[in-house]
Amino acid sequence: MDIILIIIMSLLLAAFLFFKLGDIFSPWTITTVIWLAIEVMFLFQGDLLYPLGNQFHSCLALWLPIFCASAMVTYYVLPRGNTGQTLSDIPDINQALFNLFYVISMVITPLYLYKIMQVVMMFDSSDMLNNIRMLAVYGDENYGFLNYSYVLNQVLLVVGLWRYPKVPLWQLITIIIASLMSAFAIMEKGMLFFLFAGVLFVLYEKRVIKMRSILISSAVLILVFFLFTTARSYREDADPNEDLTFLDFFAIYVLSPAVAFEYVEEDLTPQLGSHTFQTIYMFLNRFGGDYEVNAKIQEFVWVPLPTNVYTVFQPFFEDFKYKGVALFAMFYGVFSGLAYRMARNGNSVGKCLYVYVVYVLALQFFQENVMMSIVNVIQFTFFTTLVCQQRIGLGFFIGADRSHTPQAPPESSDAITTL
Repeated sequence: MDIILIIIMSLLLAAFLFFKLGDIFSPWTITTVIWLAIEVMFLFQGDLLYPLGNQFHSCLALWLPIFCASAMVTYYVLPRGNTGQTLSDIPDINQALFNLFYVISMVITPLYLYKIMQVVMMFDSSDMLNNIRMLAVYGDENYGFLNYSYVLNQVLLVVGLWRYPKVPLWQLITIIIASLMSAFAIMEKGMLFFLFAGVLFVLYEKRVIKMRSILISSAVLILVFFLFTTARSYREDADPNEDLTFLDFFAIYVLSPAVAFEYVEEDLTPQLGSHTFQTIYMFLNRFGGDYEVNAKIQEFVWVPLPTNVYTVFQPFFEDFKYKGVALFAMFYGVFSGLAYRMARNGNSVGKCLYVYVVYVLALQFFQENVMMSIVNVIQFTFFTTLVCQQRIGLGFFIGADRSHTPQAPPESSDAITTL
C-alpha cells in the first residue's frame, strides 16, 4: 500500500507541474509533498517504529483527493483579482493600529512571562523548564488580557514580515523577540514553528531566498527542536521522552503520529463532535454551559516509541469516523483554497492569513490546528483584518484593496516555481 500511495502522489505532483496548477506553496502541493515525504521516510526508517496501518492508509486515501480537489475548485472558481501589486508586498495598512498593537505587545508579553515565572520559581528551579511546560498544560491560572500576547505577536510578526522594510528592522527584531518570549512562556514549539514558517514563506515570496535555503533551514530547525525538547529535562515519572537520541526524537515527532493514528478509535459519546469542537465547548462552559471538555494532552501510546499526537485525522475520526475525515478534508480544502485565492489576488488579509494556512498544512502530519485551535484562528483573522484594512467593503474577501489602481496580473503568477 505504501508503494502504491507513493506512486499516486508522485504522479499528482507531476500533474501539478505539467499543467501549472498553482505553485510550490499552493495548498494541494504542500499537502501532497508532506504526505509523500512521510511515506518515503517510512521506507527507510527501519525498525524504529511499527509499520503504517490500514486505518491510516484509508484516511489518507480519503483526505488527499478530497482536499486537493476542493482546494483547486475553490481557487479556480473564485474570480481573479485585478490588482497590479506584486506578491512580495501588501498595500498600506492601518499604521496607527499596528503601532498600538505593537506597544501593547511590548508591554503584556514581558508581563505574561513574568507572571508565569513567578509561579514557576516557587518550585524547584533546577527543573524550571519542565515546570513551565507543566504549568502551561495542567495549570488553571487565568492571566486575563495578558493571554492575548500570543496571538498579537503572531499578527504583528506576519504583518511586519510582509511590510518590511516599511516596518523598520529594529521593530521587526523586537517582534521576533516577543514571539520567542511567547514560545518560552509555555515551552511550546508551535510558536517557534509558526515563526519559522512565516519567515521562510514570506522571504521566499519576496524572492530573498530559494527552495534550497528552506530545505537547509528545515534541517537546522529540526536540530533546534531536538535541543529545545531535551532542554526541558522532563523527569522519568513525568514524561517518557527522557534521554532521547536524535533518531528517536525524529521518529517520535515526525513519523510516529501516522503510526499512532492506528490506535485512534471512534468515541461513542452523545455530545456532537466532542473532540472536533472541544474548544467551542470549553468556551461555552465559561458562559454557563455544561459540556464535556476533553483533556488538553492526549494519552501516550507506544509504537514502540512513545507519542501522544495522532495527525490531522484524529479528532474527525474520533467523532465521525471516515465520513468525518472526508467532510473535513473538504472543509480544509475550501478554507485553504479561499485563503490562497485571496493571497494571490493581492489581498492584504489573505496574504497574512495564508501564512497561517501554510503553517497549518505543514503540520498536518503532526496534529490538527484549525478546529482544535479555532479561537486562535478567529482572533488571528480578526486582528489581522483590523490592522490591514483602511476600510472594509464587500470586495475585501476576494480582491485587493480598492484604493490601489487596478491592473491585471500576469497569468504566469500561478505557475509552479522551478526548484
